[in-house]
Amino acid sequence: MEKEVTLGNMFRYVFATVLQRKGLLVVNVVALLIITGLQFIIPQFTQHIIDTVIPDRNVNQLFVSVGLMLLTVIMLGLFNFVSGYLMSVLSQNSVTTLRKNLYAYIIRLDTHFFESSKTGDLMVRLTQDINNLQSLISPSMLAMVGNLLTFVGVLIFIFIVNWQMALAVSVTLPIIFLLYRFFRSRIRDSFKAARTSQAKMSNQMQNTLTEIELIKSYTSEDAEENRFNEYADENKKYTITANKYQAIFSPLVDLVNYFGTAVILLLGAYFVMQGSLKVGQLVAYMSYVVMLQNPVAQAARLLNQLQQALVSYGRIMEVLAAKREIVDSPTAQPFPTLQTGITLQNVSFAYDTEYRKEDTIAAIQDVSFQVPAQQTIALVGHSGSGKTTITKLLDRLYDLSGGSIAYDGVEIQQIQLESLRQNIAIVSQDINIIDGTIRDNITYGHQDATDEEVWEVAQLADIAEFIHTLPQELTTQVGERGVKLSGGQKQRISIARALLKDAPIIILDEATAALDNESEKAIQHALDNLMQQRTSIVIAHRLSTVHNADNIIVMDAGHVVEQGNHKQLLALNGQYRQLYDAQFE
Repeated sequence: MEKEVTLGNMFRYVFATVLQRKGLLVVNVVALLIITGLQFIIPQFTQHIIDTVIPDRNVNQLFVSVGLMLLTVIMLGLFNFVSGYLMSVLSQNSVTTLRKNLYAYIIRLDTHFFESSKTGDLMVRLTQDINNLQSLISPSMLAMVGNLLTFVGVLIFIFIVNWQMALAVSVTLPIIFLLYRFFRSRIRDSFKAARTSQAKMSNQMQNTLTEIELIKSYTSEDAEENRFNEYADENKKYTITANKYQAIFSPLVDLVNYFGTAVILLLGAYFVMQGSLKVGQLVAYMSYVVMLQNPVAQAARLLNQLQQALVSYGRIMEVLAAKREIVDSPTAQPFPTLQTGITLQNVSFAYDTEYRKEDTIAAIQDVSFQVPAQQTIALVGHSGSGKTTITKLLDRLYDLSGGSIAYDGVEIQQIQLESLRQNIAIVSQDINIIDGTIRDNITYGHQDATDEEVWEVAQLADIAEFIHTLPQELTTQVGERGVKLSGGQKQRISIARALLKDAPIIILDEATAALDNESEKAIQHALDNLMQQRTSIVIAHRLSTVHNADNIIVMDAGHVVEQGNHKQLLALNGQYRQLYDAQFE
């Protein structure tokens, strides 16, 4: 259940990481107490000099008092430095912990979460929204804690010195509180809208920068620029609105504080004239009033940061409210040694729409077949017939709506998720290449592999010869999304990666669909090496690539309509025959 977005919950969430470093926190609290005491002492020197030293014309006492006051000021500066530095360390440690925890949580969420989330928006939450929370544990926020202690102490002291003046200045505090209540929601709502528009800008930038070739091909630069400008203008409007409220709020607080100061000056001067208050006491009293007003003024300045932080906290809570559904059962066991094979029995699955179970899109229904160990089966059929959905279910990216999938008789829900996925290697037409070196891409998930192992799988994937032609060989940078590589080279690298994984189950999802016939023939040898002595599931539109499969599953509209080898299916004169004739007529 999503937590209520309140200041209290936000502070509890942030300071849970602060409490992990209690030593630093204790030192900061001690420093704050000392700073509060030193701030309280300084006006006492002023009062003593004006009311005692000057009337007594005691020069020695004057030098002593001024010297002690300067020493107090130096100590105050030293403790402010220590407190500020340690708070910066505490702040950086805490915000880094929050960012790490959020990142770890996000990447472990189920696949359907990412299908309905925008990459740019998640990036904003991981970066700027987390940064906004840092203001809660910044030196300025720590100063607020110290000022609060000063506020309480000074308020009690000025009532003791002169309750009439203390009461007069206290009247201004409820006025400032009412101003805060009036402006708080308006500033927060404006910043919330600004943060949403900022996420739209981030998504737009992410989409355009990753699809720049498409944009240039269709000469849609103007359209994309207009879309970005729209989001930028929207962000500007809401940010200006928030700053407008802040610009109104701060001067109003200052006005109320100045009014309080004027009242104190008026009353204090009257009491001095009446002889019930000394000049030094009035000067010291004015200093204490400023110390009383400082926390209020600083709170006004921090209102902007607090409201931004509260908006960011709400956006982070939205992510943390997403829960994993695909998890290990309490009795889950490691992946079994595959000896008999994989069994699908009456498997059904429907994709949820916007997380609502009642709005579903049926993908496959009542699918049953077997994949004997160390054999190759092929899934064929028109686009949208459910072939890729089956591979996702085999890797448990989704849980079944009905039926069962078993590996050597062990149902998929009873297998440890990490162990299951370690035993399945997937090569698809959508090749995932990271921004790094060729070695980084081949060893992804197995960074401890030796160069000898890397060259061995590169040889089997028919990519070793190409790598040797490069000046930096394995350390050659491939660019973002492998822009420096051809389609065939990317595919070979993905095959080498799967070979290095050495999983007993191989899934080829249209692995050669993006290649021309010549490239497909060149890569087929690498694929044959990959499937050797492994249990293989091949999805292919080109039926020429599945002639030799031990069993071919023909799918249509989420159902299995035919099964058999190539010759058997041709003899049936059914849907497989129609697909075959359409490709080879």
